[in-house]
Amino acid sequence: MLLCSNIRPFLVFIMRIKVIELMISEKYDIEMETESEYVYGVETAAPIFCKEIGSANIEKLALLCLDNTNKIINFSIISMGNINSVNISVEQIVKTALLSNSSKVIVAHNHPSGIGEITSLDIEMTKKIGMLLKYFNIELIDSLVITSMNAFSIRESLGEKRNDR
Repeated sequence: MLLCSNIRPFLVFIMRIKVIELMISEKYDIEMETESEYVYGVETAAPIFCKEIGSANIEKLALLCLDNTNKIINFSIISMGNINSVNISVEQIVKTALLSNSSKVIVAHNHPSGIGEITSLDIEMTKKIGMLLKYFNIELIDSLVITSMNAFSIRESLGEKRNDR
């Protein structure tokens, strides 16, 4: 057995190792009238996403982080794109969810055109995001397509139901 205190190299070097800390910093508050601070799906998440990204003239990807009781922890814009696409950074989604200590998330992106059509790419990316979040025991409650007036649930479009209220 070798104890750390018994290690004595012939030459002594002083090594500096940077200690870092990852953290999320608060930018601003979203103020909204709401019936509850809990979110269970498109009905309660839609007003938040519509207010924050619905009328943007470029596509944005946003994330709502929730605790295990579906109480909102925070909201984050993950990435911004152009008028017809946004880079979906699954790594940033996972990182933000982990740093927020969230158990569940809802993701959304807007369609500046105002057309709320769910595309095959939207469905494919939603499945990829959900699969990767599962590795970290984070549940993807839903993925939404947002316009200035409406929100469309990818989960509902696939015929999936939730019953955890």
